[in-house]
Amino acid sequence: MASDDDLADELRALALRLHEVHADADRRAAAYDHLRVAHELLSVGERRLRWYEEHTDAEGRRARNRDLSAWSGHLNVVAPPMRLEVGERNGQPAMLGHVRLSRLREGPPGSGHGGVIAGLFDEVMGAAQRLGGGEGGMTGRLTVHYRKPTPLETDLLFRAWIHDERPTRLIIRAETVLAASLADAPEVTANADGFFVRRRR
Repeated sequence: MASDDDLADELRALALRLHEVHADADRRAAAYDHLRVAHELLSVGERRLRWYEEHTDAEGRRARNRDLSAWSGHLNVVAPPMRLEVGERNGQPAMLGHVRLSRLREGPPGSGHGGVIAGLFDEVMGAAQRLGGGEGGMTGRLTVHYRKPTPLETDLLFRAWIHDERPTRLIIRAETVLAASLADAPEVTANADGFFVRRRR
């Protein structure tokens, strides 16, 4: 039986196919009819809550709060998506974002769009706030330094860490690295600096 994740994966694959292939008129018409049927089938059901409407667990966390995110949400078909996990960079705690960009995210030939890179930075840096001792906040400023083109169809690793933490704000830094270069000399394609403002109670 198909899960929500399966549906999201198939929709991503369909978007990529549409981007890759110029089908003939008959096939487009047949596909359109199938999509209309799928739309009707998925229109009936219980309303899905947004992450901030979900109940929290005993520790105040929402287990699936990132499933619908624009950049790391597996159920959000416009997300690549990026897989997040806690790890380290040079012995320091860091948030790690694993992602592989398809031609759907292309900017310069064969490279990721700069706006996509910035969005992924914002996602991993926002998640890195949980590495600190206080509450998270909202992005106040995000500066991206593009060092070289970030290639498509390549395993990428976004790494973000807390540079400075104060009661009302955090300074977070991040980088994008070609995953295959980690064993030798990390090849960085972009860096970012972020200023995050903590919410006042």
